[in-house]
Amino acid sequence: MDMLGPVLRVLVTSAGLPEREGAKKVLQRVHQTGHQVKLLKLSKIMLKNRINSFDGLRGIAILLVVIYHSQNTIKFDSDIWNILSIFIANSSLGVRIFFVLSGYLITRILLKEINETGVINLKRFHVRRAIRLFPNLYCFVGVVFLINVIANLNITPQDFISASTFTWNYFGVFAAIANEKLGGTWFFGHLWTLALEEQFYLLWPLFLLFLNKKYLRKFSLCLVLSMPIVRVASYFLFPVTRGYLNMMLHTSIDSIMAGCFMAILTQSPIYSNRISKIKASSIAMLVTWLVFISPILDYLIGGYLISIGITLNVICLGILIVWIHNNPNSYLSKLLSNPILVYIGQISYSIYIWQQLFLTDQNTTITGIFPYNIGFSILAGMVAYYLIEKPTFNLKDNSKILSNLGLGK
Repeated sequence: MDMLGPVLRVLVTSAGLPEREGAKKVLQRVHQTGHQVKLLKLSKIMLKNRINSFDGLRGIAILLVVIYHSQNTIKFDSDIWNILSIFIANSSLGVRIFFVLSGYLITRILLKEINETGVINLKRFHVRRAIRLFPNLYCFVGVVFLINVIANLNITPQDFISASTFTWNYFGVFAAIANEKLGGTWFFGHLWTLALEEQFYLLWPLFLLFLNKKYLRKFSLCLVLSMPIVRVASYFLFPVTRGYLNMMLHTSIDSIMAGCFMAILTQSPIYSNRISKIKASSIAMLVTWLVFISPILDYLIGGYLISIGITLNVICLGILIVWIHNNPNSYLSKLLSNPILVYIGQISYSIYIWQQLFLTDQNTTITGIFPYNIGFSILAGMVAYYLIEKPTFNLKDNSKILSNLGLGK
């Protein structure tokens, strides 16, 4: 029922019915007609009725990342900008927003499937994720390959292999261990986030399937709380990993796991209601911590983020996301539902993939000059969204295609 909640609220609100009474009528209608709401149909409904406040969060997240990356192209030095950039160029917060949201939403979907069918269709899950992510990514890799051929950007074959196989978050570590010259290129540097996410989701559905529900909540919480210890231990015991502690799967899974834990925790109405009833003033304190206090601590205290900072932030984000989800009429939810933020959030994946072409001093055209390069990054994201992402996104719910892949009912 918990995944039906947002759908029912949309249906009830659009019908002008009181929420509790309206939900009952909708459910009665479903039972009277004898139809079951299948997972495939439900996903289509959810696509049409996206959670605007979550898209708004994504919009803020991608802007934080883009502004941070654009600093490579800023040619002036200003004390005011240096202070402002601590808060508005907080890419760490931006990527953690993406991670926690991803963990929360995908875990809810997988738990819904387990509750309805008793299993997770792993093949369907991975095919749908591939359809969602691969087209945009590999088009980008292909474009970078062509630019490299024409402009000789010194991008190595190893760079292309790592970018294409979701191993970028370990690429530098492998090179250092092998005593090879550290490779890497700016143009693929952002792909560590996709690598971490894909590595995680190769494993996470298996844990959901085979780990007893009794221990699932404790297991997920232990993973979140253990990461500060793992990162600090890795820093001292394995110095070669120091530049990658916030990127590698085994040192940074708390970023996604916090969202997964909140999805598991809120399966219980007791905990869901407790979080929903948190006072707005307390939520304002959480936002203040994330936006102002944590960045200042990171600026003042070396090693703050890789020790406890990341974990504290993702726990706060997990609580914030659940609260926003369960309080759609709150001032914060309405603020995040600003149409401009929502739109930027909807195309955020495309912006994230293509931004690297413009936010570098290696791009000496007008498209690489600050602040125009921020606009061109967003424009490229818009083009990629409409030409690549949106057309292929619909394929993952295409019954005929899924049936041909052996993923039918």
